[in-house]
Amino acid sequence: MAESVRVEAPAKINIHLRVYRRREDGFHGILSLFQAVSLADRIVIRSLKEPDLIEIDGEMGCPADRSTVYRAAEAYREMTGSRTGLAISVEKRIPIGAGLGGGSSDAAATLLGLERLLRGGLGRAEMAKASAAIGSDVPFFLEGGAAIVSGRGEAIAPIAARTDYELVVVFPGVSVGTAEAYGLLDRERPDDSSEPDPDAEEIERRYRGPLGEWSFVNSFEPVIGTAHREIFRARDELIGLGASFAAMSGSGSAVFGAFEDRRSARRARDEMGKGGQEAFLAAPLARLPTLV
Repeated sequence: MAESVRVEAPAKINIHLRVYRRREDGFHGILSLFQAVSLADRIVIRSLKEPDLIEIDGEMGCPADRSTVYRAAEAYREMTGSRTGLAISVEKRIPIGAGLGGGSSDAAATLLGLERLLRGGLGRAEMAKASAAIGSDVPFFLEGGAAIVSGRGEAIAPIAARTDYELVVVFPGVSVGTAEAYGLLDRERPDDSSEPDPDAEEIERRYRGPLGEWSFVNSFEPVIGTAHREIFRARDELIGLGASFAAMSGSGSAVFGAFEDRRSARRARDEMGKGGQEAFLAAPLARLPTLV
């Protein structure tokens, strides 16, 4: 058995995100286009001699024993019956509270890393079931690439990912909690009937088209951007710096810009970083990186 593994946990962006009004069961339906990107956290998992112990090291925005990493480790143990002690180190690069799926990706990477480290023999279906119990976005990060995501986020239909463009991801410096975002959406947009609502086939057709003709929407953006104006400023600055398309990701606050070439994207990244906000150069991923 290997004594340690290192796993990349990539972020995702929502190129399109239609959020429907609250359902009778209390949840919101979505229809979204997820794209995994190269901006990633790094997770190192080591086995310990002490059984049952789980040690988590890293800043995750919450107590370690409430983190998605800890919950993933517990879920893996429950499925496999393993009592091996674990030390899990999380090097965060994905901003917290940015709508980039960092917590969900960390959970998926932990499951994948534990499977390699402990050789529990879990099948894909078992791992997907466990990951869905941790969070609705987690199953996507077991596969990566691009996917049309619907339902509460649990219905994932992979599609061939484009890799012929570059991305700049900007964190404007304000974190937006998911509960806050949905609360604002329910209050400020009680009726969603006027929002554009392309179906999955149309979303994929637009995705294949020229970047400059992308006409995607994010239901959260008008509401969250009004509450946190720096989001609108970052989006408009990216367009001004040559992005063919720019939008907020998820429930915010990160904004991404899609560029035709890496040189333009690098220049925009450098300019966006001068104002004190975090800016990252990233590439769309056709599949998840392997364990390293």
